[in-house]
Amino acid sequence: MVTCGRHTLTFLTPFWEGFTCWLGNLTIWDLILIFWLFIAVDLTRSIGKPLFLLTHSLHTKLKPKKPPPAFNPKISVIIPAYNEENAIAKSIESALNADYDYKEIIVVDDGSKDNTYQRANFFASDGRIKLVHRDYSSGSKAGALNYGILFASGEVLVTVDADTLIEKNALKEIVQPLSDPDVVAASGKVGILSGENGSKNLLVRLQEYEYFLAFEVGRPFNSVMGTIMIISGAFGAFRGREMKNLGQYDKDTITEDFDLTIKLRKLGKKIVYANKAVAWTLSPFTWKSWRKQRIRWTRGEAETLWKHRNVLRRRGFDLRSVVSTWDMLFMDVILLVLRAVWFVSLAYMFSASLVYVLFLSLIMYLVMEMFVVVFAVGHSRRLRDLRHMLLIPVMVLIYRPYYAVIRLKAYFDWLFKKKTEW
Repeated sequence: MVTCGRHTLTFLTPFWEGFTCWLGNLTIWDLILIFWLFIAVDLTRSIGKPLFLLTHSLHTKLKPKKPPPAFNPKISVIIPAYNEENAIAKSIESALNADYDYKEIIVVDDGSKDNTYQRANFFASDGRIKLVHRDYSSGSKAGALNYGILFASGEVLVTVDADTLIEKNALKEIVQPLSDPDVVAASGKVGILSGENGSKNLLVRLQEYEYFLAFEVGRPFNSVMGTIMIISGAFGAFRGREMKNLGQYDKDTITEDFDLTIKLRKLGKKIVYANKAVAWTLSPFTWKSWRKQRIRWTRGEAETLWKHRNVLRRRGFDLRSVVSTWDMLFMDVILLVLRAVWFVSLAYMFSASLVYVLFLSLIMYLVMEMFVVVFAVGHSRRLRDLRHMLLIPVMVLIYRPYYAVIRLKAYFDWLFKKKTEW
């Protein structure tokens, strides 16, 4: 029971009347006490990133532009595949049709038990691609990629997942940043084409929304700041020389793309985001397969952060690498715990008015999310992306909270060394 002015509010009081009365009695200190986490983290990051990118864009437009130097290195496109009979042909076709002449395409059939080899051999039989077959699976994507690299002769290595299609100009665009001798790797833009079964349901559209914000706001910001931490395994480019110097992909983590990116960062290498290099991939169609994917990603992140924990101490490492690693640790691990503590503390301190606190929180998060989506649409310059606005309530109320629970479970499973079947 809460007292508001002369009126005593109970569950029989109309909700809106009770909410507005409660809101009117809040002081600035009440707001800070209740929403300290929202103000300190969510608001500053969600609003700060778009504003920073907008300012940077205006500044860049005012600067005189120099034409990029001619850069046309040989590219080795490596496509690792394990039991991808339904997707491999389209992936190969998209690579063959890419508008870049000086390229070779290497498909690694990593001991597939289906017809992946036969589907890929259709293109290898007339010499359009190199097809490498392994009788037994290496047990990891990293192993398949490393095997493919042995057959690569290109100056630049481009990795493409077997369920991913690249746009016609994607190879030209992803190789351009490497014309800068200081850049050793570039991350492409990845969007969701459809679910694994070829159609779209609510879950697929939510992932489409998730990727949209990540590649229209998150990656551009990290690229400008020089803090890219993950080159998507679905589509990325690397200097072949640097890959060989690093010893290629390690097989001791299940997120080889994250691990490789940190290895490059530890060497002080420059990694950028190629916004116009676009690829489309398939996403989980069922909640069960989505959970398995996200548990894999989360556990892989924990493995990799633990493996490279020496970066957190900075000794001998680039400051940006240290800051970006701490940032990922805070946002993806520590913040999960802080949110749980925040919610429990609210339930304890504001038990009588918790429903109003949660309702105001919902309004604030919805408004903030709308701002971010509008900015992302402006950045993408595609009005059709406004359709994502319809998913904001589901994303804020269901998808992200559920994903947070999945991540917490995955971290605890990793911490207590619980085995998980992928």
